[in-house]
Amino acid sequence: SEEEGKLYYFKYVVEGGEEDDLHLPVATTRPETIVGDTAVCVHPEDERYKHLVGKRCVVPMSGGRTIPIIADDYVDMEFGTGALKITPGHDPN
Repeated sequence: SEEEGKLYYFKYVVEGGEEDDLHLPVATTRPETIVGDTAVCVHPEDERYKHLVGKRCVVPMSGGRTIPIIADDYVDMEFGTGALKITPGHDPN
């Protein structure tokens, strides 16, 4: 069954980001999985983020570990911030 969950918001600092691109905002219902993140995904047609595809960002609370910013049309641009953290092992998508 579907349950309404709480969204937690984090800022993933973009490596080499300038002014408006200093961070990528990510919303998640599972903040405890951040340590396992392997990428952040955005929709390839999302004007807010498509210029960040191919760059890297720093995982919050990781001591500086970076992960790639990738694109996939699976991402719902209207949900949360429009940026989806990828954490293998807990979501079949």
